[in-house]
Amino acid sequence: MNIWDKIVYEYSKGNSAIRQIIIVNLAAFILTILIGFAARLGGFSAGSILEYFYIPSNIGTLLIRPWTIITNVFFHADFWHVAGNLVLLFFIGRILEDFLSNRQMWTIFISGGIVGALLFVVAFNIFPEFHVVVKTKKLLGASGGVTAILVATGMFLPRYVVRPFGLFDVEMRWVALFFVFRDLYMFPVSQNTGGLFAHIGGALFGVIYILHIQGKLGFNLPDFSTLFPDKKRTFRPDEVHLRKENIAKKNKPNQEEIDAILDKISQSGYDSLSQHEKNTLFKASE
Repeated sequence: MNIWDKIVYEYSKGNSAIRQIIIVNLAAFILTILIGFAARLGGFSAGSILEYFYIPSNIGTLLIRPWTIITNVFFHADFWHVAGNLVLLFFIGRILEDFLSNRQMWTIFISGGIVGALLFVVAFNIFPEFHVVVKTKKLLGASGGVTAILVATGMFLPRYVVRPFGLFDVEMRWVALFFVFRDLYMFPVSQNTGGLFAHIGGALFGVIYILHIQGKLGFNLPDFSTLFPDKKRTFRPDEVHLRKENIAKKNKPNQEEIDAILDKISQSGYDSLSQHEKNTLFKASE
């Protein structure tokens, strides 16, 4: 197996959208490093090449670089920028990934990033505060897509309990609200206003998308089904088996009912469950 085959294998392993998103972001970061290395040796500016991957606030420049609406989502400024986004994506995204399909996860990430980027462009061209920098400002980073997944998780699984750093229990709805209000609080004083617009746009899309899949919107949203085929299952088979074992170990009552619910999810998806079945599954996971 050559290097490329290994990369393809790791990308496809487990049919995990979160794994795939992380791999693509890391690949873009490695490309950034290589361009910087070549620029140092060649005596030119790495930024003169990398700017073709970042979305500009200047509409004229954006019109001749339309691909940056998507590519900006995968590029980061430095190690801490990419690490912060991917660590949060890894821990939060895996929760939602257990309940949504591969296609849905990619749709939330990509569309959240695009909405955040477009909000950045619109805001910098509308508000007088940004007129001085509108011709030179650029946006990059997965923050919009990551925030979309974070808020979508809080919307879809509001009472799902997590334990940050193993210190205390908190429901996902409060985690999502904390990050949203953190951005709103930082907005007046932050030097990264463009990034905050991306966060807000991603958060809005996360809310809208969950309302969409719950049938509470009257219009359809774009997806990426042709790029990321949906195998129409929620839990991967190995995860269904592991969940059954974990629930059995907890000695919960009505084990047969839990097994039936998990089998139903693997065949028809989480949305096919009745409210009683969802409540039973939630209690069994506590």
